[in-house]
Amino acid sequence: MKVIIVGGGPVSCLVALRLRGCGFDVRIYEREADPRLAQVARGHSFNLTLTLRGLRALTPSLREAIYSNGVVLPQRIIHHRDGSLTCQPYAADPKHHLLSIPRRLLHHVLLTEAEKAGAEIFFNHECFGSDPLTATAHMVSDGRVIVETADLLIGCDGANSTVRHDMSRKGARLDVRQTFIQSGYVEMKMPSDDLGRHSLLHALRDPAVPESSQHGLHVWPRDDFMLLAQPNRDQTYTATLFMPLRRETKEQPSIERLRTPSDVLTLFQEYFPDSLPFLPALTAEFFSAQASSLRTITCDPFHFGRAVLLGDAAHTVVPFYGQGINCSFEDVGVLISLLDAATDRSGVVNDIPSVLAKFTHERRRPVDSITELSMANLRELSAHTGEGGFHDRNRLELELHARYPEHFAPLYYLVAFSDLPYHLAVAHYERDRQMLDELCRRHDQVMEKDTIIRRFVEYARRCSDRSVFESGLVASGHEGPIR
Repeated sequence: MKVIIVGGGPVSCLVALRLRGCGFDVRIYEREADPRLAQVARGHSFNLTLTLRGLRALTPSLREAIYSNGVVLPQRIIHHRDGSLTCQPYAADPKHHLLSIPRRLLHHVLLTEAEKAGAEIFFNHECFGSDPLTATAHMVSDGRVIVETADLLIGCDGANSTVRHDMSRKGARLDVRQTFIQSGYVEMKMPSDDLGRHSLLHALRDPAVPESSQHGLHVWPRDDFMLLAQPNRDQTYTATLFMPLRRETKEQPSIERLRTPSDVLTLFQEYFPDSLPFLPALTAEFFSAQASSLRTITCDPFHFGRAVLLGDAAHTVVPFYGQGINCSFEDVGVLISLLDAATDRSGVVNDIPSVLAKFTHERRRPVDSITELSMANLRELSAHTGEGGFHDRNRLELELHARYPEHFAPLYYLVAFSDLPYHLAVAHYERDRQMLDELCRRHDQVMEKDTIIRRFVEYARRCSDRSVFESGLVASGHEGPIR
């Protein structure tokens, strides 16, 4: 079977690699030059965070290559306005962590691995049209027009997808919605310290606090805006300011009002003073590139004829749950599983349009759910993570999960580390949350923590079909199945 992939980003490379593993002829057409040969451009490409959900779609060798280019984050580190720090583990077990990696490095690894697997990659080939009914793509390169026809056309060409547009143009009744959110972002770099080490890690290390010797996602939550910092393998950090692009009132800060170096410095002195020693080129970095906007794009269905959309072409989500790349990699795993199930003994995939219809059916509700969760998590990250009550509840849920994993899992665990579809993860947690909320209203969640845990477990044991873990739907280790 021949497959054409439009777009050459990380998701394209992963699906190409996995398709080659099925023995298919795979060709990727990318409009830009090979990024491995180009100089690093200054722009907005904040670090991606891979979790077990996304890592399951990778082969063991690919997973190893990606880990060697990323930094493991077992916790969130909250920088409060009074200068104090709070460490919030992502899960009770350290093996459930985030892997922070710059998109550029992830892209390079995946390009190289896709080529090794035998995928043909054509750079500087811009797709200007396609026919989803015949799986045909039209490209232009150096003034030459190239027309390719295949058995399957995959659109991995991003939020402004040409393939998605052509699906509508050819008769698909696509429901496409785009929503820009109030917040935008500006990216900066925190250099290594004078000894060439991770500056935040070593400056904030406290022998009395064991967690301070570990990396984490640094968060400065300030109501409806925040500063994030993620470590890189080169001993630097990628810092990102998320803030409303504009405001109706002048009293509240916005990116639009940060017009001069003095404006930026004043903002950081007031809201993020402890970050300033680690941002020696703050104002130069801040103004070196234009602030970027954020948006969500939803599309239904994800397929038409012999064409299917993956990743941002199908669903663009805001980055506040760190699940965008994981959701996209999960797309790949689901598609490969469906193609494999439809392949007969002679290697022929039967009824490709039906396979793609099943893909839309399986991915529609999970994608809608993570889109909503990502928006909701902006409020949690920028405001609630800095509250004492949030930290107490977080510790309670982690301890409950550590002691009785068969009866309870926090929402973040279910979303990031399980393979339960996003919408089912939310439904399962919501059922438990209601009971836990009631117990926390009746008892002090710090002083009477053991009572809350005991009574919750009693409730759980009285319920039938309590555990999704017993059903085998939730995986707990890094060696999950390669779909």
